[in-house]
Amino acid sequence: MDIGNPIVTALAAAAVLALVLARQLTERPVTAGRAFTVPLAMTAAGLVVLVATHPPVTAVGVGLAAVELLVVAGFGLLRGWSVRLYRRDGVLVQRGGPRTVVLWVLTIGVRVGLGVLAARLGAGPLAEATLLVSLGVSLLVQALVVQRRARAGATAPDRARIVG
Repeated sequence: MDIGNPIVTALAAAAVLALVLARQLTERPVTAGRAFTVPLAMTAAGLVVLVATHPPVTAVGVGLAAVELLVVAGFGLLRGWSVRLYRRDGVLVQRGGPRTVVLWVLTIGVRVGLGVLAARLGAGPLAEATLLVSLGVSLLVQALVVQRRARAGATAPDRARIVG
């Protein structure tokens, strides 16, 4: 697989994103360690792609990448608050809903818009190379918000279930 190919990167990101979204819309227990596996793996893979492709770095590209990371982190924050937390059979569970889907659509739309802007301003290769990093960061922020909400609302016995 050619990790420097933007089409391969986009297809990989789309496949992972589809799996993540399907999982987020499914009821599942709140777990501490596993919540960070995909976001960290996606961010690490994105950094590998970024280093492997050596995209041209310009001030405009760096500025757009910084804006993108802030925006997708903001959407991750909002999605983290959109996830419903509740108890099922004494276990704290999570499930995304319609708001989560809308926020994902907005996240993707903004990301695509920033990619188009980057291409028009000559920073397209850098924007393509940061795709996985930005999605990983967005997922990481979402997971952090869900974990924090879960811990804040959990009683002492539930905290042991979340951490474990």
